[in-house]
Order: sequence, then C-alpha cells, then structure tokens
Amino acid sequence: MEKINIGVIGCGTVGTHFIKTFTKKRKNFFEKTGIKFEIVKVCDKDEKKRKIFPHLFTDNPYEIINDPKIDIVVELIGGVEEAFSYLKNAIKNKKSIITANKALLSEKGEEIFGLVEKNKVYIGFEASVAGAIPIIKTLKESFIGNKVSKLLGILNGTTNFILSQMTNYSMEFKYALSIAQKNGYAEQNPYLDISGLDSAHKLSILAKFAFNKSISWKEIMVEGIEKVEKMDIDFAKEFGYRIKLLAISKKTNESLEMRVHPTLLPENHLLSLVENVYNGIYLEGDLIGKSLLYGEGAGGYAAASSVISDVIEIGIKLYEKNYKFIKFLENEKLKLLPPSEICTKYYFRFTAIDKPLVLAKISKILGENCISIASVIQKKENPEKSVPIVMLTHAAKEKQVNNALKIIDKLDVIRKPTIKIRVEE
Repeated sequence: MEKINIGVIGCGTVGTHFIKTFTKKRKNFFEKTGIKFEIVKVCDKDEKKRKIFPHLFTDNPYEIINDPKIDIVVELIGGVEEAFSYLKNAIKNKKSIITANKALLSEKGEEIFGLVEKNKVYIGFEASVAGAIPIIKTLKESFIGNKVSKLLGILNGTTNFILSQMTNYSMEFKYALSIAQKNGYAEQNPYLDISGLDSAHKLSILAKFAFNKSISWKEIMVEGIEKVEKMDIDFAKEFGYRIKLLAISKKTNESLEMRVHPTLLPENHLLSLVENVYNGIYLEGDLIGKSLLYGEGAGGYAAASSVISDVIEIGIKLYEKNYKFIKFLENEKLKLLPPSEICTKYYFRFTAIDKPLVLAKISKILGENCISIASVIQKKENPEKSVPIVMLTHAAKEKQVNNALKIIDKLDVIRKPTIKIRVEE
C-alpha cells in the first residue's frame, strides 16, 4: 500500500477543521511516517461546502463508502442511526473507520466493535471523549498495566464553563448559560450538556477501557446542573468546596459505580482547578497512584487533533499489512451497583421557616435514617420568611437519604424541595 486514501463524511466544525489541517500538514505526516496520506473525498448534505472543497466534494456518502480506493472512512456527522448505517456499510466493505460520535459508541458500540473484529479492519474514536486529551489511548496503552480503581471526569466544557462563571463572577445559572451561548460554548438547545447526558455518553465509553465493562449510558445515574443556584456555590465555598459536574466511576471489589451529577469537590482537589471550557480526567490506579489528564475538551481544532492521531495510527497499521485487533474481554464478574446502594457524603440545602425546633425536626428524621450530620450553616432572617439551612453529612446510603428527604419535604415548615448534592473527597 503506497498511499492511504481517506474519505470524510461530515463537514461541520470538526470535519472542516480536520480536512483543512490534515491537508496542510500532509507533508509533515509523510516526513514522520514515510507514508503518503491523502483525503480524496468529502461528503456533506450542505451544498455550500462544495465551494470550500470543490475538487473533493460529494453529497452522496456512498460514493465514499463504496469506493474501493478509500482505505479509511472518517464519520463526523453526529447522531446515531444514520451514522451507524454508514459505518456498518463501510466496515462490510473492508474499510477502517474513525468517529468522534460518543452517542453512537455509547449506544451501538458493542455491535460496531463486533463488526470491526469480524471484518478485520480498525476503528479509532479518540475524539469521542474529551477532545484533544488522549484518554482512550492512555487507558488502552499507557495505563494498561494498572488496575484502575477510580475515574473522575469533567467531560463537558459547556457545564464547566457555566459553573466556573457562577463560581468566579457570582452569576445565577440562567445568566451564566446565556453567556455560554453568546460565546458559542453552548447550543441554543443546551439540554444534552446541562442535563448531564453528554457526560454519561462519554463515561460509558471510558468504562469499557478503564474497567473492561460495557455499560450503556441508559444504565448510568444522571443528574444535571439546572437546579444548582448561586447560593449553593457560595455555601460550598464556605465549607471549602467547589461544585463541578462530574462523571464518576469507581470499582470496589466486584461492584462498579457509574454516575454523573453536580458534585462538591475540595478546593485543593486537582479537578477543582479545571476551569471554563477545559476538561480534566482524574485516575487512581495500583501502579500510577493518582494521575490527571487536562486539556481542551471541545472545539474544532481539539477534536481534529484526536481524529488526526487516529488516522495516522490506523494508516501505519494498514501500511504494515499485519492485522492485529486487541480485544478487551468483558469482566463478567463486575456488576453495576444500583444507585440506591451508593454510599457517599452529601450537601443538603433545606428551605424552611425560621422558627424554633425546625433544625431539631430535620435532624431527628436524618438520624432515624442513619444519616450523621458533619456541619451546619443556618442564616437567620425575618421569622416570617423562609431561610436556607445547609448541611454536610458523613457518608450515607442513597436510599436512606432519599427516604429521609421525602419525609422532610412533607414537613409543614419546609417551603421548597430540598437541594441534594453529593460530595467527593
């Protein structure tokens, strides 16, 4: 194979940055590998893209999928069903594939990996998680000798930007979201980001390589940041914490925790220092101890960097004509821990009438559910108004916490549903 030919389906932000950057640096890749790489066709539904890539453009993806001269198909369209159909047919045509599609991999990953192995082709998906951070390669190769016990990730730049604005500039959630939208960090419909689902898709992918376990994003406990208020940010500061949307995976014996939610982190934790649109992934392993990977998690250039890495790696393998597929065996013994069994510390914010014995009533119900209080902040105001009562607890089980809050929220002195945020140390 004298040359590696590439076809690209999808010329959005990532696709356009990848094509332009790859074409510009093609000479550098030849100097470093001795292999000639060339993008020979690009496809997009938008006819306006034809002006950008006049000699490469097609509006028919099957001109790429069925072209016998194309060795690698790069899919950058997003979505699930359509992208899956294109990649499935490309694989059956013996083409190696690259995708940045986390939703696709989270939902159809096992089927795709099976097709890849059956047809003896390669797959690359580094850009599907954390942009320019090489977390997939790190887990598959650099840290392969480790038993990973914990993975904490800030995997969504939009939510991290919003929470950073709320923390650093005392903004309310809605205003911080509007700033993110004006800066292009959040979509006009930001649901996937602020709901935590985007992070859940990515955590699902990471679990396969950190813990040899296939977990659908639908099985992951997910909470978004919509209910976090400025006062929660301020109270967290008083306790010495910062609030981040974390993707959390922990292995204990034969149980695996998988959850995404707002989290109180100590101010001196490595991930607390990850600000704005940056991503960070914190790992603990038996050999590495504690490790942090940090970098840009979104944007055209960041994602393009990871796509390029996959293209070069797969191109070298194709050039060497020595097919090797590394299969991660499923850990059948490892079971997903039900959310109700999760045990962690908690932050509670009760909205209660400022009357005597209110705190005593709340404390009694918590105690009856085996929840021990570590710290309390109570702001006094006019007795006729409701005031926040804020607590940090010692470790407690989720089912006991939910049961206690259900009872507390029915008290006649409670004016709003209790805000619950979990704590990681």
